[in-house]
Amino acid sequence: MRLQGGYSVEIIATGDEILFGRIVDTNSSWIARRASEIGARLRRITCVGDDVAEIAQALREALARDSDLVIFTGGLGPSEDDVTVQAIGRAVGRRVELDPEEVERIRARCAELGVDSTPRREQMARILEGSKPLPNIVGMATGMMLREGGTTIVALPGVPEEMKAMFDAHVAPMIEENAASRFLARTVTVRIVWKDFFPLYRSTLRDFPDVYLKNEATPPLRAGEREKVHDIKVDIVVEASSKPECERKMDAFLKEFRRRIEASGGELITG
Repeated sequence: MRLQGGYSVEIIATGDEILFGRIVDTNSSWIARRASEIGARLRRITCVGDDVAEIAQALREALARDSDLVIFTGGLGPSEDDVTVQAIGRAVGRRVELDPEEVERIRARCAELGVDSTPRREQMARILEGSKPLPNIVGMATGMMLREGGTTIVALPGVPEEMKAMFDAHVAPMIEENAASRFLARTVTVRIVWKDFFPLYRSTLRDFPDVYLKNEATPPLRAGEREKVHDIKVDIVVEASSKPECERKMDAFLKEFRRRIEASGGELITG
């Protein structure tokens, strides 16, 4: 099944530390899961280093694909390699500026924390001309939202706690307003004799083309293992016009999936 989802989203994660393997890009995974739950169709996840030209090129390519929303994460801090705003500006031809209200917010935040509000810290109030600043309700770095043609571009901080709070405050409502459908995902375990699983799985794929199924089965290598009972995880995703309809669709599918599994001598474990 190819999930339809009318509101298309791309994610661009920035940071040399990701490319060097020093950290795992959990931000993109979280955004993808959260955005999918509320109706977005994820088209692509891109990771680029802290390089203005490469980030700008990644955005140009995303804009050429006409996605509805491009979400950046990372590169909004006070360090010299935090260049996401400059790179977006280069790609869309807009000037970087400091938002006065965000500068004051950062100064107030510094006072709360008992640290100096230095010019470097105030650089975290950078946005582009014509963009909308997104106040950071957890930390300091200002986010940003702008329109370029038919695409909305959002820049969020790379600190996970800040990114998640700002996504839920500023981005999720926009996706929910524009998405034409909702998704619901479940992971279940099928306990069954190995050789009986794939005939069951393939027939279910054929009979339910509107349900996404993906098994995590690893073929056994030892002799005789195919005749034994194995636990096989299966990811299930359904799409419908609303969350209640998704739940009804999932319940109906699981009922039929369970019947087929039990008819093949297996067991469906949903807990």
